[in-house]
Amino acid sequence: MDVEVLEDKKNTLLSRREVRFKVAFQGPTPGRKDVRGKVVAILNSDNELTVLDRLDSDFGAQTAVGYVKVYADKKAMSVEPEYKMKRNFPALKDDKAEAKPEGEAKPKEGQ
Repeated sequence: MDVEVLEDKKNTLLSRREVRFKVAFQGPTPGRKDVRGKVVAILNSDNELTVLDRLDSDFGAQTAVGYVKVYADKKAMSVEPEYKMKRNFPALKDDKAEAKPEGEAKPKEGQ
């Protein structure tokens, strides 16, 4: 898998670096985790502060174009929607599932 950086800009308002990249691969489209790991290595960024926003591939092409955001700190990451955080950090799914109390569903009033 080869990664080529297409655009790299700094967004000082949101304390992050925004990078557009192109991935060339053989066989099936690589998973988000693999692509994210490769981009983190190439950008020399912190794994916990890097969010893969999107990865788009064309039908039949052995390439995909992606967009990743590298934040300055955890506080700056608070602007990310919860579903994107769950996609990038699977451990968050497990934490949320354990946090829910295991009680019975309460019936609605009047039933």
